[in-house]
Amino acid sequence: MITSVRNAFGNARFDTTPATPGVPGAEPPIGAAEPSVPRTLPTNPSAMGRDEFLKMLVAQLKNQDPLNPMDGKDMAAQLAQFSTVEQLITMNKSIDEQKAAAAQMTDAIQSLEATQNERADELAQLIEGQMAMATVGKIGVTPGNNAFVDRDGAGTVMIDAGARSGTGRLTMINSKGEIVGRTTVANVKPGQQSFDVADFTWDPPLEPGTYTFNFEVAKDGDPYVPVTTYTAGRITGMRYQGGNPILLIGDSISVPMSQLTQIRA
Repeated sequence: MITSVRNAFGNARFDTTPATPGVPGAEPPIGAAEPSVPRTLPTNPSAMGRDEFLKMLVAQLKNQDPLNPMDGKDMAAQLAQFSTVEQLITMNKSIDEQKAAAAQMTDAIQSLEATQNERADELAQLIEGQMAMATVGKIGVTPGNNAFVDRDGAGTVMIDAGARSGTGRLTMINSKGEIVGRTTVANVKPGQQSFDVADFTWDPPLEPGTYTFNFEVAKDGDPYVPVTTYTAGRITGMRYQGGNPILLIGDSISVPMSQLTQIRA
């Protein structure tokens, strides 16, 4: 509080000494004035953008206390925050665009893979079908124990004796399960080999048709031991089943091409 007093000469002088609190007649200091308009924030802080931030900053400047204005450092901090918000918005937009592009790329790759797989399956079936057609007229070999005898009495019997060698015994069985012939096979060697039933004598002679057979090998008077047998016959035709080629061996045996172990001329 400023007071006026007169000196000894009667002249007026000013005393700028502030009033002492608690002394009668002293006035309390005046506090900061409250803003006339309340400060508001966006209703959705997570969605604050540049416009919302500028509005908030302008409102803050307009409603600041004239006796206690915003410090320059605070102003710089506010502007720095505004720049950061703008950069974050731009970054989020860029990330969203990258995510969308990545999703589109993933969909395109998956679509391409599906198309390639379909085309690959179609190509594989086409190649397998052409290979199957090329086997018609040749001898096909598959696991089994069937033998096909033609009208001339010829037919292939194929075995794998493993490490065994010696004398073999071949037994032919008709479609009724009856033994119709048995013969001795000399000089059976180790490993895989084939025989023509026309090279043996059968009494009575074998009629044309499909037979099953057993093949056993004995060495130096030891008991006969069964060996691995195969079905071998001329491939007479081909058909498709479920998109896969099925070969007809002889006139009664249907075998998927994938089960063939050998193809002979």
